[in-house]
Amino acid sequence: MLDDVFKKHGVGLDDLYQSDWDLTLEKHYMKLWNFICDGKETMLKPIHLNIKEKQLFYSKADKKHLFLGPTHQMYLISDKKDENGCVMVYTPYLFGQGQVFLVPAHLIIHLGYN
Repeated sequence: MLDDVFKKHGVGLDDLYQSDWDLTLEKHYMKLWNFICDGKETMLKPIHLNIKEKQLFYSKADKKHLFLGPTHQMYLISDKKDENGCVMVYTPYLFGQGQVFLVPAHLIIHLGYN
C-alpha cells in the first residue's frame, strides 16, 4: 500500500534514505553527464584549442562572438564541418552555463580520455 502512495508522488523507497545533499549532488551529476555525453551515452572527446591566448569564437546560443581560452574545459560534439570548416564544441563556459561554439577544425587538439 505504501509503495503505491510513493509511486503516485514520484518518490522511491531509496529516496527516503538519501539526504537532500545526496539528491542534489546526484541531479547535478546527471545534468553534467548529459552535457558531456551524446544520446548513446558515449563520452564526448575532451579537447583544447591550439591558440596562444583568448580569442573570439561564435556562440550558437548567444548568436554572438565570445572569448574562449586555449585551456578552457571543452568537448567536441561533432566532427562534421560546416561550410566554413568549423565544428561544434561544448564548454561549461562561465559558472556552469553550457555554451556551444563553432571552432575551426584545424585549431582542435584532441586530449583523449583519462
